[in-house]
Order: sequence, then C-alpha cells, then structure tokens
Amino acid sequence: MGFIVQSLNACTVISVSAESYTGQATASIKFTELDTGSVYTQTLNYSGSPLTGQTNVLVSNLPVANGAYQVSLYESGAEVAKKPLLLHCDIDCCLSKLTNELIDCACDCPKCSSALAKAQKVFLLLQSALSSAELATTQIGSRNSGYYTDILDKYLKAKSICDNSCGCNC
Repeated sequence: MGFIVQSLNACTVISVSAESYTGQATASIKFTELDTGSVYTQTLNYSGSPLTGQTNVLVSNLPVANGAYQVSLYESGAEVAKKPLLLHCDIDCCLSKLTNELIDCACDCPKCSSALAKAQKVFLLLQSALSSAELATTQIGSRNSGYYTDILDKYLKAKSICDNSCGCNC
C-alpha cells in the first residue's frame, strides 16, 4: 500500500492511507501548504497485520481550501514518506465558467477568442501542475523538491489568470 493521498467528494475530503514504515502503532500526517508554509497535522492509527491505517481529513480543517500541499507521514518524529497534493477545485470552477462562456458564444468574435485563449492557458497550466504532482510521487521524484515548486508555480499562475472570473464562489 505505501502512502496514498487523494482528494475526494469535490475537494471536501482528503483520504489518507498508509502502511507503517517502522512498525509503529501511530503516525502523524502533516499537511504543509506550499505557498504560505501553514501546517495542519492529524494522527493516523495503524492496526492489523501488516500495520495499515486510513483516515479522512476535512479540507475545511486545512489552512486553505485550494492550493498546493506537501503531505508528509511521520513515524517516531521522522519523516518516512511524502506526497504532493493539489487541491484545484477553484481552477476547475474557473474552467467551467470559461467553458460556459464559450458555449454561449455564437460567433468567432474577439470576446470568444479571448475566453478560449484564457481557458487554454488555465487548462494547460493545471494539467502541467498535475503532471508534476504525478512525477513527484515516483521514487526519484519524491526526493526532488523542484517538483513541489513547479506544482505551486503553475497552480498560482493558473489562479492569477482566473483571478476573480470564477462564478462558482470558489
């Protein structure tokens, strides 16, 4: 099993599953928001043989609801695993609004061209950030903090393009 971190239920819950790396009965899960450095920590209890654990973390407990995180698993005070987590429901909402604008466009006018260009940039930045997050989960990538910087940079750029155009209160 290793260490698995997933966003579920439209960015409301984070599911964390892990297998004990050191044989300890408990672990700490530390969510570090990459932009501000804000941290949220939660305990994970292991049981069974092999020792495994699963917990859900409410996104509302995290420092920010959308953004890039490093999720670290600590046993006996030492980091034994880490994974990136990109909560991007705000960007998804922005893309949905831009897509709706394009659907409503009946012509090939400058307004439609602008909305399409904006949607393309946001989509490509998001996909690239997700690709970096995937690369950071590999054995080689997990030791390269550059992926975490790349995820954050691309997320923040997509967010800046969307700025206040999101129509979903996200």
